[in-house]
Amino acid sequence: MRDKRSWLLTDAIQRPKEKGRFLPTYMGDYYLRLCTSIGCKVGSKHTEVFVSPKSDKAIDRLFAKHEIADSKLKLLINPGASYGSSKFWTAEGFAETAKLLRKKLDCHVLLVTNPEEKELAKKIVNTANGGVVDLSQDHIDLERLKALVNKTSLLITVDSGPRHLAVALNKPVVVLVGPTDPRYSQTKQEVGKVVRAAVDCAPCHLKTCPTDHRCMQQIKPQKVAEAAVGLLTKRRAKPRKRKAGIL
Repeated sequence: MRDKRSWLLTDAIQRPKEKGRFLPTYMGDYYLRLCTSIGCKVGSKHTEVFVSPKSDKAIDRLFAKHEIADSKLKLLINPGASYGSSKFWTAEGFAETAKLLRKKLDCHVLLVTNPEEKELAKKIVNTANGGVVDLSQDHIDLERLKALVNKTSLLITVDSGPRHLAVALNKPVVVLVGPTDPRYSQTKQEVGKVVRAAVDCAPCHLKTCPTDHRCMQQIKPQKVAEAAVGLLTKRRAKPRKRKAGIL
């Protein structure tokens, strides 16, 4: 019950509050409350997605095409978001992060975007001086994206859809958050690290920044790279408990 809509509802569900103010909560839990309010039981809060053998083989062919070695870590960058430009980080930031990771780790850094973001991908690749494998020119639909995320070691992204694929596939993910409150999208299931800049105007939840976009501009590549290395170190020390499903 928010935004004065309670009069439209037969049975309104009170949103949680803290110190008299609305408390942002993970949206998955919010929607589950809608279900439990009418008597449904929650069997599990773990999200799941399944990867088809066809998509799995397609990504194997893609890796062969780009000479991506099985023996190396594969770090995937997803720079875009359909929400709006306020969620975007800088091309220079992603490029510098790729350079730092290649210095620290024996890895491939891969880049995936949607078709409308090819210019952004081109700028990142050019700024990285050949340190990024550009997959933006390849046809990677949602089915193949699931397989791609499943075959990589870690995802670096803004607060976007691919982040939730990483969560469902039990993949480490570094999430760059600026204009949105991370409590809406962060689940305990996530093996991840949220990187934010300490600015007084965030979260604003605006799709386009009306000022200087400081919430994203002030995120440092060093912090992003450190978060990625830290997650990979923990993953190596702790074996995976759950595998992604294959249809």
